[in-house]
Amino acid sequence: MVWARSKLMIHDDLLRPVPKMKMSFKGVDSRKFYKEIYNLLLANFRVHEHSVQEKEFSWSKGKTEKFKIKWELNKDLDKFSFYWVEVSLEGEASGSSGSAQISVEGALRTEYPQDTKWQKSLLYEFLRMLWHSSFYSSKRDEYLREGRYLLSSFVNEIRVLSSVQNG
Repeated sequence: MVWARSKLMIHDDLLRPVPKMKMSFKGVDSRKFYKEIYNLLLANFRVHEHSVQEKEFSWSKGKTEKFKIKWELNKDLDKFSFYWVEVSLEGEASGSSGSAQISVEGALRTEYPQDTKWQKSLLYEFLRMLWHSSFYSSKRDEYLREGRYLLSSFVNEIRVLSSVQNG
């Protein structure tokens, strides 16, 4: 991921035509999703645990447990491009049953820094566009295909996980 004060960002959703996938499950012990989804993120995207951040965490105990968790994954692909994936888990559990709502969205992002005068110049922008369209766009297309495959595999793994837990 490029860290710049100002940057040009190209964002392509990995899920089409809807940028966010939502799934609901009932009857499962939804607390198990917490650990399993995290492990599936690491395994499917082949990233280290430091690439996944828990952006939100709320868990209330009581007769009925309610929880809400949001993870964000950033997987660097090269100097300019990375996968951004956000997964939200919200649910409640009472005893061995419960319900869960999971939403998944992801994107391929390419960022070009525009910090210096040279990077903000018209000549630089022209050369960057020429390089991007002539050489880099085919690499981005490859990243896009791979990202769509990885994200759809991740969503399918969640569905399998829920069907296994439902028995």
